[in-house]
Amino acid sequence: MKFKSNAKYGKPVESGTIFEGRIGNLKVFVHKIIHLEGWFLSCSTLQISQMSLKSDTLMGAISEAKDVLRKAVDDLQKDVDSLCKEEIEISRY
Repeated sequence: MKFKSNAKYGKPVESGTIFEGRIGNLKVFVHKIIHLEGWFLSCSTLQISQMSLKSDTLMGAISEAKDVLRKAVDDLQKDVDSLCKEEIEISRY
């Protein structure tokens, strides 16, 4: 996955504070938050907002973010599989 950096022109791309990765409809942000230490993950598709990551380095944070996203998708897949196996029942609220 290719990440785009918000680094200022003429500065190394690694000096940025927001890194955006896109594949299809999936947008992933590994970013800093002003006045806070560490890296954070945001992905609106999976309803992840400013999740704190344990990694101190950018590449470590991106690797950790991939693991978090994989787990979120696996959990969602399990829920969808369960839903599809269930018999349909209609009831009142």
